[in-house]
Amino acid sequence: MLDGIVLGLVAGLITRGSLANLASTHLKGETAIVLLLVIQLSIPSVASRVGLSRTVALALWLVVMAGLVGLAIWNRDAPGMLLAGIGIAMNFLVIGLNAGMPVSLSAIARLADEAAAPAFDLLHQALTDETIAPLLADVIPVPGPAWHRGVASVGDLLLMTGTGYFVYASLRGKKASAS
Repeated sequence: MLDGIVLGLVAGLITRGSLANLASTHLKGETAIVLLLVIQLSIPSVASRVGLSRTVALALWLVVMAGLVGLAIWNRDAPGMLLAGIGIAMNFLVIGLNAGMPVSLSAIARLADEAAAPAFDLLHQALTDETIAPLLADVIPVPGPAWHRGVASVGDLLLMTGTGYFVYASLRGKKASAS
C-alpha cells in the first residue's frame, strides 16, 4: 500500500497536482481506517508480547481486514477505493482459507535473495501442494533494491494500484461523486 501511495504522490505531483487538493480530500470513516491500519500493523508484535495464540491473533487480523474491506466498499465512489477493497478482500480470502498467507518459495528463489523471504510467522507460511487458492497467494517476485525486494500477491498489487490511484486522483482534484 505504501508503494501505491508514493507512486500516486509522484505521478500526481509530476502532472501538476496539488497537495492542497489531497489535503481537502476526505474518505468516509477516515478515523476508523487509520485505527484499523494501526491495529493491523500492531497485531503480530502485540500477539507475541502478550502470548496470544496464533489462532486468536489470526482471527483478530482477519476481523481488521474485514473492517478495511467494508470501509473500502463504503468509499467505493472515491477513485481507486473499490479496487483497493477488492485487493484486501482477495488477501483476506487466501489468508482465511489457509490460516496464513502462503508464500511461494520458488518466487523467492527467482529473486536470488533469501533475505526477500518473509519471516514465516503469524501471517506467513510456505506455499505447498495443500495450499487453497494458490493464485491468490504471494507468488509474484518483486525485484528491486534489497530493502524493497519481496514476493507479492495479486491482492497486494490491486491494493497498491487502488491506493495509488486514489492519491493521484486526489492530487489532481478528482473527487468522489458522493461524500
